[in-house]
Amino acid sequence: MTLDELSVAIRSCRRCEHKLAEYGVEPRPIFWGAAEYPVVVIGQAPGITEYRENAPFQGAAGKSLRALFESCGLADFDRKVYQTSVAKCFPGRQANSSTDRRPSASEVKNCAPFLVSQLALLKPRLIVILGSLAWESFASIREREEPGYCMAQFQKKIPKTLRVSDLVGRRFQWKDAIVLPMIHPAGSANGARAKHPKLDLMSKRLLQEELEKI
Repeated sequence: MTLDELSVAIRSCRRCEHKLAEYGVEPRPIFWGAAEYPVVVIGQAPGITEYRENAPFQGAAGKSLRALFESCGLADFDRKVYQTSVAKCFPGRQANSSTDRRPSASEVKNCAPFLVSQLALLKPRLIVILGSLAWESFASIREREEPGYCMAQFQKKIPKTLRVSDLVGRRFQWKDAIVLPMIHPAGSANGARAKHPKLDLMSKRLLQEELEKI
C-alpha cells in the first residue's frame, strides 16, 4: 500500500460514525502531509477549528505549535511536517462544555492501525508526540512490538499510567526516527507547563537540536 492509498482508506473510514453522532459530529478524518516530509507530529485528535476548516492544527494550539517550530529553526511547517493524530476525527464536545471530548478507547483502537501504517510508510526522521493520549499510543505501539518495553523504560507496566515526568525532556530512538514527547501546545496544558517548566524547556531544546539536523 502506498501513502496515497492509505490516505484514501483513512478518509473513507466510518467505523466511529455512531459514536460521533452522539456528539453531533460527522466522520471527517483530518491529517496532512506528503511522503517526503521528514517530521511527523502526532496530536490527540482534531479540534473544532480543524473540523470546520478540514485541516490539522489550525486553532490556537496549531498557531503555538508553528511558532514553536519556527523558534527552533523550521519556518516552513506545512512543507516539512506531516500532521496527524491518534484519533483522526474531531470527537466533539461534552454537553454544555467548551472542552473537546477525549476520544474513547474504541475510537483509539479503530484508528490505531492507521497511525501505525502512516509511520511505517513515512519512515520519518523525527516524530513529535503531543500530550498524554499520543504518549500512551506511542508506548502502546512499542509495548506490542517489544513486550516489557514500558517496564524497562518507565518502570510502569501499562502506558495509561505514564505522566509528564516519565517522557517529556527525553529523547527516544525508534527504528530510524528520534521520538520527542512534548507537552501539548493547547492552553488546557498550561498547568502541566507551569508544573514542569524544566522538562518543558528541555523538550524544546531537544526539538531545536533535532530540527537543526534536518
